[in-house]
Amino acid sequence: MTALEVSVLKISKKPTRAIAVLAMVGSAACWGIATVMSRDVLNQISPPALLVIQLTASVSFLLLMIIPERPSQYFGKPLLRASLTGILEPGLAYTVGLIGLSWTTAGHSAVISSAEPIFILLLGWLMFKQRPSRRLMGCIAMAFVGLLIVSQERIPEVADNQILGDFFIVIATMFAAGYVVLSARFSSNFPSATIAAAQQTVGLILAIGVYWMALSIGLVPSFWHDISVPTVVYAGFSGIVQYAIPFWLYLLGLRVLSAGAAGLYLTLTPVFGLIGAYFWLGEQPHVIMFAGAALILGAVVIGRTET
Repeated sequence: MTALEVSVLKISKKPTRAIAVLAMVGSAACWGIATVMSRDVLNQISPPALLVIQLTASVSFLLLMIIPERPSQYFGKPLLRASLTGILEPGLAYTVGLIGLSWTTAGHSAVISSAEPIFILLLGWLMFKQRPSRRLMGCIAMAFVGLLIVSQERIPEVADNQILGDFFIVIATMFAAGYVVLSARFSSNFPSATIAAAQQTVGLILAIGVYWMALSIGLVPSFWHDISVPTVVYAGFSGIVQYAIPFWLYLLGLRVLSAGAAGLYLTLTPVFGLIGAYFWLGEQPHVIMFAGAALILGAVVIGRTET
């Protein structure tokens, strides 16, 4: 048996459902916490520059992870096509999302992002005729109600730009939903770390292009302008937590769960985000925020058996 045949067998052996669910929860935790870290570092680094630093660190980390997977075996047009989904996420989703995050709070960003399953279901239905079950639709509706409850809170500190920032987060979430729907078509064809590295390399190229354009027309300061080395290290670490680890975990889970069911676990992101924002940034959520988060958690618990 050739090395390629052995590799194909390894890919075809899917993880158990329990591992897939744990991977999804882990990815939500990383995204929730990393949103808090990104909001913190945005006080010192412009959004385009931050994305370049984060993705550079993430791609470097993933390149180390893929060594045991022997990625050279998968080079070709199929991997290239799969990697182009990186234009949507992390490319466009986080380019727009980091701008929005700089104008709103980490808690709001995490909660708004939990609407992603709604867009996933709609796109999956429109593009691939993947009609969701009634049970899953009910769970998504329950999570969406939780989102609406949380969105009623207004934060004085960012009141001037909060609506615009929240709007940018919604747009970013739509790009992210498109990534999930398309990645579900490719996730079982390649090792998780290999496809994540390919997608994020494409995203990094886009991020560098956006930063260069913004720098050229004077929208952002020079890359190293007043940025300390510890800040760059912190930003790089946040990139590993934001991109490398959660995307690897998420693609692993997609090998077992459908795009709609996998998206349901994304509604856990604001739970981790709100907790992180409280302890890390001192953001004070009100009772209404916890009520919405409780509905989101309930939706995940009820819908956990969906595939």
